[in-house]
Amino acid sequence: MLRLPENLRSELSKPHGKLYRDGERVLERIEEIKRSKILAVVGDFVAYCAFKLKIYPHIVIIDGKTLREKNLELKIPEEYIKIEVRNPPAFITSELINAIEKAVKLVQEGKRSLIFVIGEEDLAVMPLGILLPENSLILYGQPKEGVVAFMIDREKKLLILKLLKQMELVERSDELRKLGVI
Repeated sequence: MLRLPENLRSELSKPHGKLYRDGERVLERIEEIKRSKILAVVGDFVAYCAFKLKIYPHIVIIDGKTLREKNLELKIPEEYIKIEVRNPPAFITSELINAIEKAVKLVQEGKRSLIFVIGEEDLAVMPLGILLPENSLILYGQPKEGVVAFMIDREKKLLILKLLKQMELVERSDELRKLGVI
């Protein structure tokens, strides 16, 4: 298990991809969606925008809250395989990593999945970025600003790994070994 230290918070609060603004229809402008191998979205607002525009990501990770408030009615298509995990705010748990790994395997089998996080999903972008193949796209919400399009390539994977290694190691696990963190 990893915990986000105070000194990394400002680094992780910056957009690490291209920032798109424009409210609920913002996803219409994101060109990267068309050329991505796998599309993953992290965050309730981004998932809401995708489904509203009939864009069906391969992987959806939500926690049932937007800006820490319960307020969006998400209609999840029945085809999504639902995985529920616990992940406290400012942590990356082995349970979350396992769920993401399972979701990536389901994509390879032609299935879509929804990971519902009891706690907080914000840091899920990091293990997701390591576990997804290159040319995958992660869309995540940038609070009060818009949506970030984060295209996965070798450099992004190395950046994520560098940041993960700067997090506080709370508990060693096979999942962290698989990510290359320990």
